[in-house]
Amino acid sequence: MKLLNSLYHILSKDMSEISFSYDIHLDATHFIYQAHFPGNPITPGVCIIQIAKELMEEHYQQQFRIQKVLNVKFLNVISPIDTPSIVCKYTKISSDQMAQTCKAQVQFLSGETLMGKLSFICKINGR
Repeated sequence: MKLLNSLYHILSKDMSEISFSYDIHLDATHFIYQAHFPGNPITPGVCIIQIAKELMEEHYQQQFRIQKVLNVKFLNVISPIDTPSIVCKYTKISSDQMAQTCKAQVQFLSGETLMGKLSFICKINGR
């Protein structure tokens, strides 16, 4: 299930030579938040991982599938009410052309507060 333009929307993108980041806005009216949790919406961890993958696809204009999640740490609750805008910052990006994979670390930030971080390996879809 694609979450871009339903659960979240891209507000802006920033690129440098060694990293890129997306400022996104979470939609508190999305049906996922009605179940997780009514009256106190929290972005599910699986959705945070899916957002990380989709933004990598957006950046590279390439379809990926997650091959391996290496590390995930949720440090603060990501709520569309309390933290509707989140920055997803990609660092330590590397690719293996032979294996058709891309590895990255992603930080989820609200202002200066680190909400969560993960590192994962994605493979070009269909290979």
